[in-house]
Amino acid sequence: MLKNELRHILNQDGTRETEAWFECLTLRQENDTLRVVFPHTYFAAWFSRHKRNVFEEALSRHFTDKSLPHVVYEYRVPAPKVIAPQISSDREYPEGEPQAGTDGVRDAEDNFASFISNAKNAFPLAAAREIAESGVGEAYNPFLLCGRSGTGKTHLLRALAASFERRGSGKTVSGRIICQNAARFCAESTPWARRPELFWQQCDALLLDDLQDLTGQTAWQQKLIACMDACPPAPRQNADIPTPVGTEYGLSDGPRQMVFAHAGPAQALKNLDERLRSRLESGLVVELLEPDLDVRLRYLQALCKERRLNLGRDQLLYLAQRCAQFRLLQGLLLKVAAFAAVHGRNLTPADLENIVRTGGADRPPGCREILGEVARGLNLRPEDILGGKRRPDLVLARQVAMYLCRQKLGLSYPELGRAFGGRDHSTVIHAIKKIKKLLISDKDVQRLVTQLETTAL
Repeated sequence: MLKNELRHILNQDGTRETEAWFECLTLRQENDTLRVVFPHTYFAAWFSRHKRNVFEEALSRHFTDKSLPHVVYEYRVPAPKVIAPQISSDREYPEGEPQAGTDGVRDAEDNFASFISNAKNAFPLAAAREIAESGVGEAYNPFLLCGRSGTGKTHLLRALAASFERRGSGKTVSGRIICQNAARFCAESTPWARRPELFWQQCDALLLDDLQDLTGQTAWQQKLIACMDACPPAPRQNADIPTPVGTEYGLSDGPRQMVFAHAGPAQALKNLDERLRSRLESGLVVELLEPDLDVRLRYLQALCKERRLNLGRDQLLYLAQRCAQFRLLQGLLLKVAAFAAVHGRNLTPADLENIVRTGGADRPPGCREILGEVARGLNLRPEDILGGKRRPDLVLARQVAMYLCRQKLGLSYPELGRAFGGRDHSTVIHAIKKIKKLLISDKDVQRLVTQLETTAL
């Protein structure tokens, strides 16, 4: 009601610009207080410089015969998918132990469900789910997530932390979960450094992110090695000795869980101390690969739905083609939302191009770049691949290049046909279906495509 009346007052000026910025505001009247909520900080700054006086003048005209309410300006902070718990405890910890509550932790299943992926990352996701559903320390301990920055390692780490915390409530003396940066954990001065077994009397699960930050820090790595060596193991299956009373989840002499995340491929573990690396590799090491175009597109669609942004599929596809990482996509979409809110109109292709150019987006590989990488990988010439020869190695290279162009660039079948020497779209469809079948049955093709996806492109 209030918003309609204010809209009427503002529209008396006869400017269509009023409608654009005013519709971005959310008004909440609570007794003698009026809360004006902005969609984000960029719009709040713009409003303060250009429209605050106009808005407050409209308010004074509306409340002519009433007392003017106290106006509070605030902006909406998008809720994160999960808030990672560090330590939740009902008792005090020794000096130096990090502590944090777990208010706002969502249900663990929601956290895993919000991890957008396809078959490429199905195994790491399934392994993380199994750890979350098993007893602490009973499955894949330690568990190490590797992968380039922006592939979702921290998301899965926090989902596991939330799962442990949720299951721990009501089953443990205290929800003793640590989830934090590895360097911060190792740099803190703690009383258990000389007796690491004391740490596991106060902690049920240790989840450390950014393990690569320990590279070159010998003392920190030694501290983590001692902590890992002191971790109580899970009881052996089929053991002749029965499980002692009190080893179920959460009691002081039961098993504990260790989960780590390392930015970079699994091969980068060689930069760590050999003793630490051997302990990490004694558990399950999985690698998250960079998201495909369809995964990035679904991620953007989910963000648009969450933030109520009205962008067409072509616009989202344009953004998804420019970034290979979730974080960069999130930043791009934030800039798009800010631009649309400030200018109060739908974005044109030129607007999107300018936003991408001034952001951190990568220049996407084109068909020629992908074709060149395939040619180098198979020791062939690009012009021979584009030619009409039906030699088996050339046909395979041509089909692999078409498949990668479809996956990376999202081009239509007719567009791919034109890019590959004016071939018919049915030829492209056959090529892509053929490679998809070979990825299941032929290890050499699987190795070639994986190598090109993870390193060259």
